[in-house]
Amino acid sequence: MKKYLYILMSAMLMVMSAGCSSDDDSGMPEGGQENLIPLYSSNDLHYRYNTHVEALGNWNVCKDDEGRFRWATLYETTDPIDQLYAAPSSYEELNGKLFNLDDDHSLKLDSVAYYPATNEGYSRRVEIYHEYYRGVPVLCGQYRFHFLYNPTEQHIHHCSGFFMSFDNLDVTPAITGDQAIQIFSTYLKKPSDSSWTATLYAREYHVRVEGETFRREQRLVYYVTGPAAKVKVYMGDWPDEIDTNKSAEIDAHTGQIIYVGLKNSIPF
Repeated sequence: MKKYLYILMSAMLMVMSAGCSSDDDSGMPEGGQENLIPLYSSNDLHYRYNTHVEALGNWNVCKDDEGRFRWATLYETTDPIDQLYAAPSSYEELNGKLFNLDDDHSLKLDSVAYYPATNEGYSRRVEIYHEYYRGVPVLCGQYRFHFLYNPTEQHIHHCSGFFMSFDNLDVTPAITGDQAIQIFSTYLKKPSDSSWTATLYAREYHVRVEGETFRREQRLVYYVTGPAAKVKVYMGDWPDEIDTNKSAEIDAHTGQIIYVGLKNSIPF
């Protein structure tokens, strides 16, 4: 009898040990069920920017209430053409004035669009740049530079965008994109498939503290695009449905779900 009792107890211990094993076949990182509760809602991140326009040399510059550049215009059609001649010929010439590029922060060209010739024989070109921090793309960090150019010279006409400065953010993730997808899948209680994606970003949040008081928070996140969804929108009084995807932002160091929403509807 003692022999059979020993065997039974040993079998139970083996089952318990298997259940507590650190080798998790689900692909989920450690962290528990608390990581499946989104840290913030859209109300927590709904930040209202106040802006003002000021002169910067020949530029009219719009800045937000944190002193960061939103757009700038140099040359208007009513201005003398010599103001255009004095404008920078490349975005690098604006470094230190509208943004600060260094070993950690950079702008990389994403796409270019061309338009027909305008007044004074200049054609127009728009270059779209994305911001990177230590080689990782910055979510919502983008600049558009509008150039006027002819066969002999080019000048920046105006530019717009948003540049974020990060302070020693660790850009080495502790979880993989596949694990981030698994976390979102578990949250939705819906299996993932090959259409789901996870992209690593440097991310800055404005988090509500109280009332209209916010604090800045910077994280390394996976932006996960999940299952297809239909959303009802209104154009005036008329409802319409658009096709989109459910999405989530997941902390790449802890596996915590930061925010759940819809693709391209990013609180910023």
